[in-house]
Amino acid sequence: MKQQVAIYLRLSLEDVDLRTNKAKDESNSISAQRQLIERHLDQNPELRDLPRLEFCDDGYSGTNFDRPQFSKMIELVKKGEISCIVVKDLSRFGRDYIEVGDYLEHIFPFLGIRVKAINDHYDSKKHSGTTIGMDIAFKNLIYDYYSKDLSKKVRSSMGMKQKQGKYVNCVLYGYKRSPSEKHQMVIDEVTAPIVRRVFMEIIAGRTATEVAKGLNEDGIPTPAAYKGNQRKTSSGSQAAAPLWTHARIHEMLKNIKYTGVMVNHTRESRFIRDKNQRRVPREEWVIREDAHEAIVTEDEFTAANDAIRRVKKTERVSRDNSDTVYYCAHCGHKLRKTYGKDTYFSCPSASYFDDSMCSKIRWSKTDIEDVVFASMKTQIELMDVEARETGTELADEGAALRQRIKQLQAGIAACEREKFNRYEDYHAGKLTADEYLDKKSDLNKLLESQRASLELAESNYEEFVHTEASTQEMGKTAKQLGALSKDVLRKNMYSCIERITVFDNESIEITWKFDEICVSEKNAVGVS
Repeated sequence: MKQQVAIYLRLSLEDVDLRTNKAKDESNSISAQRQLIERHLDQNPELRDLPRLEFCDDGYSGTNFDRPQFSKMIELVKKGEISCIVVKDLSRFGRDYIEVGDYLEHIFPFLGIRVKAINDHYDSKKHSGTTIGMDIAFKNLIYDYYSKDLSKKVRSSMGMKQKQGKYVNCVLYGYKRSPSEKHQMVIDEVTAPIVRRVFMEIIAGRTATEVAKGLNEDGIPTPAAYKGNQRKTSSGSQAAAPLWTHARIHEMLKNIKYTGVMVNHTRESRFIRDKNQRRVPREEWVIREDAHEAIVTEDEFTAANDAIRRVKKTERVSRDNSDTVYYCAHCGHKLRKTYGKDTYFSCPSASYFDDSMCSKIRWSKTDIEDVVFASMKTQIELMDVEARETGTELADEGAALRQRIKQLQAGIAACEREKFNRYEDYHAGKLTADEYLDKKSDLNKLLESQRASLELAESNYEEFVHTEASTQEMGKTAKQLGALSKDVLRKNMYSCIERITVFDNESIEITWKFDEICVSEKNAVGVS
């Protein structure tokens, strides 16, 4: 096990004053936790010289352990790369006293991990082979009760605001938060005209798709994009650009809040730490009229909804979704499927823009799968050939690296013997002190050089072993896939595909995965 110290920091939203965006108790702020732990480690003779790794979950509740940095820390613990975990107090580690106790009494002792909670004066080293102690158990229980009590108070407060017609989750597109009252929505001069435009165009007879297309052509940001701009955030480079769609228009038209009516309590958590909220029956909704300024009148709301084309409800048919790996190369959106004599893939963005590159994409499922299947068989053959050729090259490389390591180890041993022999010569009077020191210095330099070379050779050998294992696994996978019948291989084709990027009706790009082996290069497939 590596002797490394993990510093774990956590600050939940409950610990933050939303008015100032600062920790209610400054001692719980991330910076304060970090300073306390760093100071403690610097003053601890056992831990101050050990390497430190920091894990910080900022904005995550302690009522469960579904936290990214905590999970990362535990993964390193399991790999033996961490020997000690230090927290400000056990409430930073977690507020579920049962799970915290399980970690402290069973999991960490089994893994040999030391845990220190500074403000709780807890050090698992002092409890080796014993229970954690009643004082720590009571503290964990108190933290858990505190979390549950806080949840009840928050729910009660939210219920009161809901009955008053306040918003409690997020501000609806078309509105913004009142600068004077935290839970009151007021008209947003930027987006409210967009909402009204949507309603008026639908009432005038345009379809939802035509309205969405007009908004896209005018460069109007979608609600998600506008919210991102307001927060000065940007999406990742591979993320598809937000797009107005007919579904988004329908969602807006059906939202009665635009008439000034506030609807709350449509979903609720059944218990603390409930990850899936239940739908509340309509008769239990909290509805309050004239809760905020309306963007459209009730008559306009009714007229717009009456104008929406009514689609006859059909029985939902379960379809195979294994082929949802096709993406548009131009806008990044996943291709949609339409059904007829065959299934067809096309880009949904083409419906919302005139003369877009996306409109060039329309493949029948049969045609594109023929191309993909042919490419997959070629890829399997290439994998088999590459595995055999690379395996031959690696055999020679491995033998050379092992021989190099053996030579360096022998050289280091010879140097060590030479140092001992020169010391005996000096002790026997065959060498003067200066002669001995000169020879010792030369041998130390040679030893340092050989040890550095040995370290590099061993590192290269580790990389070689990893490459060799990957190559053998690739060859094994290629043989297994190659032995399958054509029908079986085609049936399981999509399990070998990470992503298919479609440029037009003549070219696609495939990123493969074979079990846990990802082929790094992408295969461009041209179709005439």
